[in-house]
Amino acid sequence: MWAADKPAAGTIGFVPSHVTAVEQPTDAATAPQPTAIILGAHIAALGTLRRLTDQGVPCQVLDDTTDIITHSRWYRPTARRLAETDDSAALAEHLEGLPVERAVVIPCSDTWTLAVSGLPELTRERFMASVPPRSTVEQLVDKRRFRELVDRVGLPHPRTAVIREPADLDQVSDLELTDGFLKPIDSQLHNRHYGTKGHFVHSRGEAERMVRDAAARGITFLFQEWIPGGPARTILLDGFVDAGGSMRGILARRRVRMHPPRIANTTHDVTIPLAEVEPAVEHTRRLFGSIPYRGVFNIEFKEDPRDGEFRVIELNPRPFWLIAHTAAAGLDLPQMVYRDAQGLPVPEVTAYAVGRHGIYELPEIRALVSAWSALRRPDGPVIGPWLRGDHILLSRRDPMPAVAAVWNAASRRAATAVGRGRPAPGGTVGERAT
Repeated sequence: MWAADKPAAGTIGFVPSHVTAVEQPTDAATAPQPTAIILGAHIAALGTLRRLTDQGVPCQVLDDTTDIITHSRWYRPTARRLAETDDSAALAEHLEGLPVERAVVIPCSDTWTLAVSGLPELTRERFMASVPPRSTVEQLVDKRRFRELVDRVGLPHPRTAVIREPADLDQVSDLELTDGFLKPIDSQLHNRHYGTKGHFVHSRGEAERMVRDAAARGITFLFQEWIPGGPARTILLDGFVDAGGSMRGILARRRVRMHPPRIANTTHDVTIPLAEVEPAVEHTRRLFGSIPYRGVFNIEFKEDPRDGEFRVIELNPRPFWLIAHTAAAGLDLPQMVYRDAQGLPVPEVTAYAVGRHGIYELPEIRALVSAWSALRRPDGPVIGPWLRGDHILLSRRDPMPAVAAVWNAASRRAATAVGRGRPAPGGTVGERAT
């Protein structure tokens, strides 16, 4: 089944009817809906665009990009586009020059969320948003500051140490080095350089080389304890906090697969009852009770088999990869953002479809191929979810983003293969020049 095309009926559980229809203000007959300006280029932004457009919300995309969102049949660029930035002043100047009367601004990356969260109040009167204050966003996207926050609140989390330079590794024992990984404080900066979420290391020398190379690129690490257990021990809680600080909905998912196998984003999940993870829900409420917060959240926990604790891993203050899947299950976060930004009431979601699978197809295929190539059975079910689950890239009504994504992936693979067959400057075949 295809995420953008199927109704919620027939799934396991109850889906409230109010989350699949746009509830307009009482004067909607005379006042046009404000445009939703989406700040993002990839799958989270695409899911947000598809969901809102399906509900009749006029949408435009601000990013100066050629990524998959530009291939959507519903893609409409703003009159002037802007490259991704965390500079609130630059974003405000750009927005104020757009020929739009009123708009809701929806950031779909950490960088864009930082920029939107710091917009001047005068700009926010015309370009409305449902995001936390900038000070909160900065605290959440910086992994070191987030660790300090959860320490202060008293939530269980993995053991960590800040690693700015090779000498800082002295605080980590040789045994700990083999039982943990290097996690970047700024994950988006790290991903632009390395294309990963972190690094396992096999020796102190390897760790020192990695830290030295990253430091030259302005990247600082946390050395984080690895919590044992497979993907199914990872719990994802998604939800929404309105302008008054009220949590209007929360949904739980269990990870089925990820790729690469140990440090990566979720490629396949399944919705589960909140009652299965009540301690994690309580941790989430305590965390939000300690900071000013508004908008979408996605928080990751891992259940520690050694003591049963749900240890908090990270919190994303923005839309995420599988946001179209959670909307199909009954928690329509794009619509909640759109309403809250305008000061409209956000109906509370008290139930959602349980047992509903969500799949991000290309990395999911890589996860399956990786398992089969290693002659092992993939974690979790395969055929049933592919036939009946929510596909967040493939869509009968909007097929071209998937075509573009496959083409881009094939092009990168071909380029990598060609690169392996050519001598790197100053080196041998396949060796990275230094």
